[in-house]
Amino acid sequence: MLKAIIIFLGKKKNPTFTLDEHASTGMLFTFFIDKAFSVLRGARSMFAGKNPKMLMLGKRVTVSNWKTFYYGKGVQIGNDVTINAYGDKGLTIGDYSWIGPMSFLKVSFSFNQPGKFINIGSHVGIGEYAHLGGAGGLEIGNDCIVGPYFSCHPENHQFINQDELIRLQGVTRSGIKIGNNCWIGAKVTILDGVTIGENCVIAAGAVVTKDMPANAVIGGVPAKVIKMRDHNDIKMSAVHVA
Repeated sequence: MLKAIIIFLGKKKNPTFTLDEHASTGMLFTFFIDKAFSVLRGARSMFAGKNPKMLMLGKRVTVSNWKTFYYGKGVQIGNDVTINAYGDKGLTIGDYSWIGPMSFLKVSFSFNQPGKFINIGSHVGIGEYAHLGGAGGLEIGNDCIVGPYFSCHPENHQFINQDELIRLQGVTRSGIKIGNNCWIGAKVTILDGVTIGENCVIAAGAVVTKDMPANAVIGGVPAKVIKMRDHNDIKMSAVHVA
């Protein structure tokens, strides 16, 4: 019965999900209890007038401004995640997406110049220690998979005037957009003003400073197109991504 429940829930996120035959009943029971407590923690959203929608919250998750925190069905938030949804259009996470532990999602960093938004699509997986800002707007498409230590910074500090403190010279904001079905490796940084096309692969440690076309394999500091994806290329696995 327990295995059937886990398979049913797994297929909600991944239609091809199967259960490892070596997974013991004790292991599955522990997993199930952990998820059950996550659902109970997610139910606290009702106190903010929200429909829980099977929201799963890890331990010590903090959410600021529930009013502009929007989420779909079965969203999972790992332990020790900080969410600040205050901003023009708030923070949205689509159906069955997952945010890794110790991550930091913040639309606004001050009340002086509120940020725009963070929109994360459906069936997105983001690894541990992500740092996502929404100052100029951040959009991550559906079905993206992202390694740990991912950072997006849709804002730049101005520094032209040498007679004035940099922190007092204001900022520029253009926004970041990442297309659907991208695989982004560990420790990737994406800077303000960048648009990344659909179906891209970004190698670990890349710093993306300019727009990238769809179907590209990207890597380096600063990042550049290494090659274009080709259905007939059997050497794709040679690119180290995660």
